[in-house]
Amino acid sequence: MLTSRATAQHAAVRCGADERQRLEQLCRTITRPALANERVHINSARQVVLKLKTAWRDGTTHIVMLSLEVMQRLAALVPRPRLHLIRIHEVLASNAKLRALVVPHGPEQATGNSELTAAEPGCTHSRPARISWARLLKRVLATT
Repeated sequence: MLTSRATAQHAAVRCGADERQRLEQLCRTITRPALANERVHINSARQVVLKLKTAWRDGTTHIVMLSLEVMQRLAALVPRPRLHLIRIHEVLASNAKLRALVVPHGPEQATGNSELTAAEPGCTHSRPARISWARLLKRVLATT
């Protein structure tokens, strides 16, 4: 399985279509199985035996589990659908009270002349609003 270090190492790797060797290496890296086939065996009692890369402090070199137990452990590694894997806490969170003091504002928000922001009366913050189709069409047709 890719560790967090290995994942971070390959997260932003790019290669051109003409770089066939680098593309093959990248494909081999991202398609590796969660467990190496050489380290997984089934014993005579139909249990899964996983050989560890390095022995633990107590001398353990193998882990023996039932096949259902292996499936449960592998399934626990798969994130739930539509779950954010990166969480932002404290001041940078979207509903933080001090966020407006920390997050920089663009030039149009600072002047308040943007047609993309709409402030409700009595509201201390402004939020981006969608531009209507009529206004977008007017913009496009005005430039032609």
